[in-house]
Amino acid sequence: MNNELNDFFEVDIATLNPTNKLYYFNPYMIEASSNIVAILKDKEFYKIVLDETIFYPEGGGQPSDRGEIEEIPVFDVKEKDGIVYHYVNELPKNSKVKSKIDFNRRFDFMQQHSGEHALSGVILKLFGGANKGFHIGEQFVTIDINIKDMTEEMLIEAENETNRYIFENQKVDQIVTDTEGLKAYPIRKEITAEEDIRVVSMGEADCCACCGTHVRNLGEVGIIKIIKAESYKGMTRISFLCGYRALNDYKEKNDIIKSLKKELSSEESMILTKVQKQREDISALKKQSDIIRKDLAKNISLNIKADETIAIIFDDVDFLTLVHIESILLEKSNTVILATTVDNKITAVTKNDAINLGQFFKENIKSYNGKGGGSKDKAQGSFETKEEIIAFYTSLMSKIVN
Repeated sequence: MNNELNDFFEVDIATLNPTNKLYYFNPYMIEASSNIVAILKDKEFYKIVLDETIFYPEGGGQPSDRGEIEEIPVFDVKEKDGIVYHYVNELPKNSKVKSKIDFNRRFDFMQQHSGEHALSGVILKLFGGANKGFHIGEQFVTIDINIKDMTEEMLIEAENETNRYIFENQKVDQIVTDTEGLKAYPIRKEITAEEDIRVVSMGEADCCACCGTHVRNLGEVGIIKIIKAESYKGMTRISFLCGYRALNDYKEKNDIIKSLKKELSSEESMILTKVQKQREDISALKKQSDIIRKDLAKNISLNIKADETIAIIFDDVDFLTLVHIESILLEKSNTVILATTVDNKITAVTKNDAINLGQFFKENIKSYNGKGGGSKDKAQGSFETKEEIIAFYTSLMSKIVN
């Protein structure tokens, strides 16, 4: 490490001015030069403080930026008391540094965050539902609306209206004001700050105080698509996608549909009909198979003599047939243990109060790489290999016999 940086470890953070946040002035800025003003050592990594930064820190439901400082990866960014900390695993050589953000990640968050504003504003106007929670995840965005069980019709109307504003490319203005100036804007959420209040106004779609990064015009959001809505703590949690995320989702679903068309030799409009027909055919075949299994179970059971304990390993009977055999054999035995190496499963049932099958399975099955369990008088399990089920069966038999 360059000796030039040693002094920055001694800086008192309380004496520093708040970090100049360049992303507020231009969220499209990709590179910038700045100066290190403090360095903190934290376990195996460092936290660098710059006099000004293009890196957005995690906060307000939006994840932090990623990027580089002098080609050193920045793996996290956080803010505390106006100071922005850049997390790195090594230090640059000099105090004057060049930073670069991953703009694809930044623009993705700008699309998602701006789309969230528009959708939340529209839902409030249409239905009076307020956004009580917001999160940009790696896969999709969620908002929690204080309306219980929003209907499909409400969701469609909100989605259509939001996309109308997007397609109209309504302008996004970002204004910094104080409590008095805030009175001129119809913000949808009350705030407690008194100065340096950032207001994001999106034409007719929304107006809200926010510290995130946003697009210049709603058209850059591209499109918004609601993918799921579910009940959550007396509210409705809506999951949606904007921009490139929505495009990629469409591509994936279109690829699935193309594969289904080929697999089913069907046009798109007939896919659901063909799938339903296949389900009906499968259901009918299952019923026929069950009848055959029951008949097979009866025939096999006829050749098994009654005994206090009946235990058999089959290598030509599947587990579903085994269950039918078990129910028949219980009429002539107090304990039935049946295993099959066809699908490496075991079932056991007993009328003997001295035997606790559930306890034995719980205490031993994992030792044989198996899964399963049950109650005192009935238990089942499955295994990865033939050798493992045979070993477990043998161990269970030794317990029963003794």
